[in-house]
Amino acid sequence: MAILQNSCCGCCTVRTGSIVVANIWMIMQFAGIGTAIKDIIDAGGAASTTDIVNLAIYSVGIIIDTLLIYGVVKKLKELVLSWVIFSVACTAAALGVNLYVTIVILQVLQVTGDDDAGSALVQAILVPYLAGVWVVWGIVFIITVYGCLVVYSHYQNLRDGVEEGGQQVMVMTVQAPPPGPVPGAAVQSF
Repeated sequence: MAILQNSCCGCCTVRTGSIVVANIWMIMQFAGIGTAIKDIIDAGGAASTTDIVNLAIYSVGIIIDTLLIYGVVKKLKELVLSWVIFSVACTAAALGVNLYVTIVILQVLQVTGDDDAGSALVQAILVPYLAGVWVVWGIVFIITVYGCLVVYSHYQNLRDGVEEGGQQVMVMTVQAPPPGPVPGAAVQSF
């Protein structure tokens, strides 16, 4: 049984919701790539470790989002489930990157201290930046959790054979008779 029964936000099926989620994620991946490229350009072409990690994650994310759309359209439950697994892994990686950035910023704040006006300026810039990073990550985390619920619900529907209307689909197979004489048929010999 699916987590979300037949609809995503009450406005569409989880199948349609899965396609919407894939498109939203694709937009977020492109925005992330743009931000990482802007950071590299602003740094004079020097790419930081976090920019490289983010570029790699976002690039693979675009491929995975495309595969989700393909999996939903072709009813390939393995591709749908792969997206959920990848999204959870990327969320964990993003958490790691944000923790790394937070630790670095806190170390910078600790080194600057409170002795001069320059350190007050550094604190005035870095503390709101750090707060903004965590607010954005929190919003993306909430969207990710809901998106995973929608896509995983569609996976469960595919796994259980439930069509868009919530009806269980019965699949009947016809088995060919075994080779050889048909029972009850007259056998002729020549």
